[in-house]
Amino acid sequence: MSKYRLNRKAARRKSMKMGADDLTDMIKAAVKDALEEQKDDDEPEEGKDDDLAGIVSDAIDAMNEKRKAAKADEISEDDAAEIVDAIVDAADGTKSDEVDLETVIQDAIDDVNEKRKSRKDDELGDGFADELLDAVAEVMEDDSVEDDEQKGRKSAAPKRQKKSARRAPSRKYSNIFLNRKEDPGVVQQKNIPKEIVIARAIKCMDIHGKGDPERAAWIARKKYGDKDMEREFKAMSATNSVGGGFLIPEVYSDQIIELLYPKTVIVELGAQPIPLTNGNLNLPRMTSGTRAQWGGEGRKIAATNPKYGNIRMSAKRLEAIVPQSRELLLMTTYSADAMFANDLFRRMQLGLDFGGLYGTGSEFMPMGIANNKGIENIDATKLDNTDLADATGKITADFPVYVSAKAMAKNIDDVHTGWAMNSLLEGVFKNMKTQTGEYIYRDEMMGEHKLCGMPYRVSNQIPTDKNGKTDLFFGNWSDLLIGDQMGLETYTTLDGSWTDEQGITHNAFEENLSATRAIMFDDITARHEESFLYCKGIKAF
Repeated sequence: MSKYRLNRKAARRKSMKMGADDLTDMIKAAVKDALEEQKDDDEPEEGKDDDLAGIVSDAIDAMNEKRKAAKADEISEDDAAEIVDAIVDAADGTKSDEVDLETVIQDAIDDVNEKRKSRKDDELGDGFADELLDAVAEVMEDDSVEDDEQKGRKSAAPKRQKKSARRAPSRKYSNIFLNRKEDPGVVQQKNIPKEIVIARAIKCMDIHGKGDPERAAWIARKKYGDKDMEREFKAMSATNSVGGGFLIPEVYSDQIIELLYPKTVIVELGAQPIPLTNGNLNLPRMTSGTRAQWGGEGRKIAATNPKYGNIRMSAKRLEAIVPQSRELLLMTTYSADAMFANDLFRRMQLGLDFGGLYGTGSEFMPMGIANNKGIENIDATKLDNTDLADATGKITADFPVYVSAKAMAKNIDDVHTGWAMNSLLEGVFKNMKTQTGEYIYRDEMMGEHKLCGMPYRVSNQIPTDKNGKTDLFFGNWSDLLIGDQMGLETYTTLDGSWTDEQGITHNAFEENLSATRAIMFDDITARHEESFLYCKGIKAF
């Protein structure tokens, strides 16, 4: 210690004898050395892809150690190299900085299996992805611990001591994992659309969970890393009973209604969803109201009595069977979930729209606008006014003006007025021209998606018969009510049978198919029948 102090004193004495220029040069050299040292510390030792490849390679080594201890087949070097390359390629193919590692690994293994299948080699087993994901998690946790220890050693070193080790490289793929301190089995999830979440909830309960909410909760965490879904399934196990399928947890049921209804034409135009708490609902309505009158001094005020009617809504069963290949349904990839969700929502959407437009009003079907006797019908072939339409139903540009004016004459609310038509009739309106050849409605329809200043929607469930005749709906769509009792109930069979729309019977076991049955209990009714006009017999071609 005394020698050190002497050296310090000698250095100070020497520096005091230096000239100003010499001292300045010494300071500049010291600063330059410090900057070069900091630059070296910031440079990563390995490339970005090498980091990920190293992590996966270490994970495969760890898997082989466990397999060796269990006396199971180990992964060969060639297989390991193929898997590592596939995972790196899959990760590089992602468009966002945040990578869902579960999806990357699953996609990579699917790609490897496709190549192996073409080479007629043995494919990787179904549980390989989970085994590899767990091993990667352990490797990343070990790296994190080593980094923490290294930081601790650095912080404990004397301030004047020169750093002997470089900083750990900043990995490109470090943001694909959640903090695993709370739950090492959970993988970071991207912000995924609600329809994908709902599809995964259905698959966790019906397909992977076999109707058991406890198993569904485990699947939600293990395969999707979704803690929220896991908690809801666990809560569901304490409240719902087993029997023939499960109601999707309440939050997902709400999301289904939120997602499904806006997809329907009638709701896009303004139809109002309302709850049917017990499956039935009585809605009083005023059929004629009071009217204010003018009076004079000392004269009696004339009394007017309003008249009331009643609308009764009763839930009817809306059902659909969504067939899928068993391989697709059992997959937990994003694209497979998206396809399942789209098929499910599309079929239920079509059912709701058809009920609102063409429901027969029978015991098992709501009363649609076209079959409601209280709603005024306009037959384009019988108007006897060539300024509007000829005897064949070919309409003029004045026809939609006439229809909207006729409806407005009934004092309907114009906030949610609009049109519903099919694509053929949409083309008829777009092609209408003036005598000078200018398009009448095309700019408005193409730019604002409106006809005569009011929005329109296209549904090809509105038919066109063999004679080219089709229908047009107009009205205040907020007066069309959709009552829902309980959301969506699903049940999936992997070994049952069903009959499709063509009357062909399918057997899941024989064809390696599965079928998801979706059920909703809804009713649709017009609160004010005078708010709608149903036009038929319009020539579309």
